[in-house]
Amino acid sequence: MITEKHTASDGADIEPYRKVLDEVDRLIEAGDYEAGIAAMQKVARSSGNEELMRRLIELRVEAIPSLADKIHPEPMFEANSLLDNTVGLRQRLAQDGYLFLRNILPAERLLELRDQITQILAELKWIKLGSERMQARAICRPRREGQPKFFQAHDRIVKLEALHSLAHEHTLIDVMRQVLGDSVFPHPLSIVRLIFPDSPELATPPHQDFPNNQGTPNLTAAWIPLADCDIKEGSLAVLEGSNQFGVLPLKFHLGAGNRRAVLSESMRSLRWVGADFKLGDVLLFPSHTVHKAMENHNTETMRLSVDFRYQLEGEALTKGCLQPHFQRLSWEDIYSDWQSDELKYYWRKKHYVEVPWNEDLHRLPDDHVDEAYEQTLAYNIALTRRQQKRTGRDQD
Repeated sequence: MITEKHTASDGADIEPYRKVLDEVDRLIEAGDYEAGIAAMQKVARSSGNEELMRRLIELRVEAIPSLADKIHPEPMFEANSLLDNTVGLRQRLAQDGYLFLRNILPAERLLELRDQITQILAELKWIKLGSERMQARAICRPRREGQPKFFQAHDRIVKLEALHSLAHEHTLIDVMRQVLGDSVFPHPLSIVRLIFPDSPELATPPHQDFPNNQGTPNLTAAWIPLADCDIKEGSLAVLEGSNQFGVLPLKFHLGAGNRRAVLSESMRSLRWVGADFKLGDVLLFPSHTVHKAMENHNTETMRLSVDFRYQLEGEALTKGCLQPHFQRLSWEDIYSDWQSDELKYYWRKKHYVEVPWNEDLHRLPDDHVDEAYEQTLAYNIALTRRQQKRTGRDQD
C-alpha cells in the first residue's frame, strides 16, 4: 500500500497522521479510491508535510485506472430516417438530447481540412511527415490545451478558411434548419480538437456546453470527426436524456475546458450511448446535454475533430461566442490569408440578443488550484512511466 509505512525516510514526521493513513489504507483496500484520496487530501494539504503530499500524488497515480470513467456506451439511435421530418427530428432531440446522423457531410470537404491541419502538425513535429501524415501518427509528448506548445499549432489552425467555412456547408445548414428553424446560423466561434493518443487523463470529461457558452439553452452543437473514429479511438458519447436536468455544478478536470459536470444521483440511471463514427457522420446535441470524449486507446494516432455551435436569430448569446476560440487572435489576423470575403463578419448581418456572461455558471470550487496541481503532477508521472514501460518493451 502507498500509505503502509508511517515513518518517512527523509525524516518528516508522519506518525501523528497514523489514524488517517490507516483509514486511507482501509478505503483503498475496499476499492474506494475517491474517498481515500479525499481523506489523504485533507491532511496533506493542511499540514504542509512533504512526505504526505508525495504519498498523495502516488496514490493519485495508482488510482488513475480505477477512477477512469467505466463507460461502455450502448448504440446511438441513427436519425437519418427522420430527415425532412422536422417534427420528428425536434421531438427526438428534445427526448434523447442528441441526434446522430450518418454520412451527412461530403468527405472531400473534411479531408481538405484534415490535410491542412496535419500539414501544420507535421511542420511542428507533432506527427510524422511523408505518406503517414494524414494518419496523424503522434511523435511527441501530448500537448495540453493552454500550454504554449499547444498554441503554436492552434494559432495557425484557427486561421484556416477551410475550418470556418465548414460550419456553413450547405448540407449541414439544411439539417440545422430542419432541427432548429429557418433562421439558424453558426457562431463564428469554430473549435478544433487535437487529441493525443496514450493520454486518457486528458480525455474531455462529462460536461455540458452551456457553462462555456451560455446565452440560449437551445444552442446546438455539431461534432464532426475528420476521419473514421471508433469508440476506442475517442469518439463522443452522450448521456441520453441528460438535457432535461438543467445546468449542473462543476469541478476541475485536466481535459479540454478544465471542467467536469458533477452528475446528480438521479442521473446515474441514464444510459451512455455512442457509436463508431465514419467520415461524414455528424452528432448534434443542445447545450444542456452531458457528453464526453471516450479515451483514445490508439497508442499512435491523434483524434482530430471540429465542433460548431448553432442558434436561431433573435435568441440570446454572449460576447465570447462571437470571438475566435481562446481569443488570442483578432478576426483581422484570422482573415489575413483568406481567399474569399463572403463569410467575413457574416454574423453582423444576423439578429441576436447579446447578454452578459454569468461567471457563477463557469466558476470552479475554491480548491481547484490545489486540484489542478495534484492532477497535473499525477498525470505527468503516469505518462512518463507508461512511455518508459513501452520503450522498454520496444527494446526487448
